[in-house]
Amino acid sequence: MKRIKEIVFVLALGFLFILTVQLTLSISEKPSAEQRIPVFQAARFEMSAQPLSLIKELIATEFFEVKNQAFLNDLHQLTSSKTTKNTLDGIEMDLQQAMSVLMIQSELFKGPLIHFRSIPGSAQKRTGEHYVQLGEDVFYAPSTSLTSKQASWILRNVQWKSRHILKGQMIVHQGLNGIQSEGTLQWTQNELRYLTREVKTNQTLILSPRFFHYSNEFPMKVLSSIPPEFSLRCLLNSLDRISLNYDGGKLTEDQQFPFAPSFEVLLEYNNPAAMENAIQTVQNLYDTLEWKEQGVKMGSQDIFFKRTSPKTLYICSDKAAFCPSGNPNLTRCQTGFLCKGDLGRLTSIKNTGWAGLVLDMIPAFRASKELFDGTKEVKSSKNGMDITFKPGKNVLHELLRTLVVYGQE
Repeated sequence: MKRIKEIVFVLALGFLFILTVQLTLSISEKPSAEQRIPVFQAARFEMSAQPLSLIKELIATEFFEVKNQAFLNDLHQLTSSKTTKNTLDGIEMDLQQAMSVLMIQSELFKGPLIHFRSIPGSAQKRTGEHYVQLGEDVFYAPSTSLTSKQASWILRNVQWKSRHILKGQMIVHQGLNGIQSEGTLQWTQNELRYLTREVKTNQTLILSPRFFHYSNEFPMKVLSSIPPEFSLRCLLNSLDRISLNYDGGKLTEDQQFPFAPSFEVLLEYNNPAAMENAIQTVQNLYDTLEWKEQGVKMGSQDIFFKRTSPKTLYICSDKAAFCPSGNPNLTRCQTGFLCKGDLGRLTSIKNTGWAGLVLDMIPAFRASKELFDGTKEVKSSKNGMDITFKPGKNVLHELLRTLVVYGQE
């Protein structure tokens, strides 16, 4: 039986190799590095790449380097589905033109949107259940049906840019507090690098980094992703900056506070009144708890907090561990943005027991944990960010596996 499996695997690799060669030979011209991509002001996130070069690299990675049979089966099941073909009414993608994946957050349309160019000669104007086409440009909404108003909104709000996209890289656009930033995502086998414009000097006080550290302007759009029933959400209203050290967490038997995170955070508000209003709102919501001048007991944790300036609030889950002197350990950041440390701390949960089995049944959590646990270090600089993966991990494979899982959510 083992011998038969080996023969079948070799035949599959041979077939794939022939298919790859045919695909390469069938395209006489290489894709132009200069590509036209869409940009939306309402997009929280956008990635654009050359589909042909990406497909070739994925084939080489998955079938000739990683050879994860279980994942290949999942990928085959996903790609063999006829759903996409039916919803696109047979429209074929031009692999020489850029493809973009966008996360849109507007009042009229929310969710993922995929843009690609159809093959030359198929230009037309039409709208299907999940797509809208204008000329050779096709916008496909994989997770929702498009209304006529949504289709019109997409065509009315799209802007176009020409960008140089090379093999082994993606162009990334991100929206933060109304400002659109642009960067380049590129990778080697064990390193992922994000390059952007050099960050201007913006000296500010942050927590001295340890564990997993993140300091930056607070992205207000994050509030829309936090459920209204999450009562501590009110601490984030009118927030200007955030500085965080996070060391995982554990599950408890307390019904009101079943999760006990290990952290310290420095919250800087727009003004002193906004900070005092946030503190008062939390105290009103948890008026049954015993509040002290600089502390409150929440479940199994004694939360320590302190006003370190008229508009800055420091909070930690364990005073003895994070600030035994009563004053947080601060340092000055030259750029105002800093991210470094161990990404695995973000999904580290202790004392899970049977609950851990439940968490592992959530595909998005499991995929994130596997991705973060596979990293060695993350560190930022004034030009971007580098993520180094552990030996034996392949960056492109780990990213693809995570995206496939999130795409099935």
